[in-house]
Amino acid sequence: MTRELKALVFSMIYNFITSIIKLFGGVFFHLGSLFADGLHTLSDFITDLISFLGVNLSKKRPTKHHPFGFGRVSYLTNLFIGMLLVILAIYIIISGFLNEVVVPDNSVFLLLFTVFVLKLIVLIFLYYASNHIRSQVLITSYREAKADLVSTVIVFLVVLLLKFSEQYSFLEYADVIGSSVIGLMVLHMAIQIITENSLSLLGEAEVDSDLVRNIREFILSFKGVKDTKFTLIKYGDYYQIHVMLEVNEGLSLRQVSHLEQRLRENLVRHRSFHVKYPTIYVTNHLDK
Repeated sequence: MTRELKALVFSMIYNFITSIIKLFGGVFFHLGSLFADGLHTLSDFITDLISFLGVNLSKKRPTKHHPFGFGRVSYLTNLFIGMLLVILAIYIIISGFLNEVVVPDNSVFLLLFTVFVLKLIVLIFLYYASNHIRSQVLITSYREAKADLVSTVIVFLVVLLLKFSEQYSFLEYADVIGSSVIGLMVLHMAIQIITENSLSLLGEAEVDSDLVRNIREFILSFKGVKDTKFTLIKYGDYYQIHVMLEVNEGLSLRQVSHLEQRLRENLVRHRSFHVKYPTIYVTNHLDK
């Protein structure tokens, strides 16, 4: 099992445990915002499960009909997650208006503290994992965990406001407002995920970045290379690169073939480039 999959399994286990605690607490304390927070966390568990299946598929070896691999499966996975979150957000907002107003007892604070600590552990873990493992799926999971932690803080504030609802009657609406805010947060995140992954699925190219400049310098460092133009296309957690290579005049066919082979191998081997399946075209004159 890869590090990426291990990170997802860890996140899944924590999200499942936390969601059960929140959902049970929401029903037990008759607190709509806590139940909505539980649904939010349960969606994290479901999306981690979907991502787990998507990552396994994206690691498949290239085939005759898919010579550049299945890296873009992660974009499809994230699009499905985004649409699922849109449905969940609408449900959370609507259900928030249907709940009765109940002031929970003080034991709810212990429950909120427990789930806050559990989610904070997951958030820290995913932060470091997403920084060390190049994965769009882990970045999405980190965003969801961060939003989930914020929603738990919102529930805490809702409970505090409900404690004063006997003195100030307008605070009875705190639970409804809290549920609506959580729903809107989920909706905002869903739209962001759908937008970003839709663009990447269409074949978004990496332009004007340090990575592009570093790859260009790397290619030009090879003896016999005069100039280069290339396109770096995002393919999930790796890049597919098309290289136009202008070589020095006078190179023999054997030298050109050897140069092309060395460049292809070294582009793939370079850990910071995350390049797979490069295609290289050699010419004696590169059009500007």
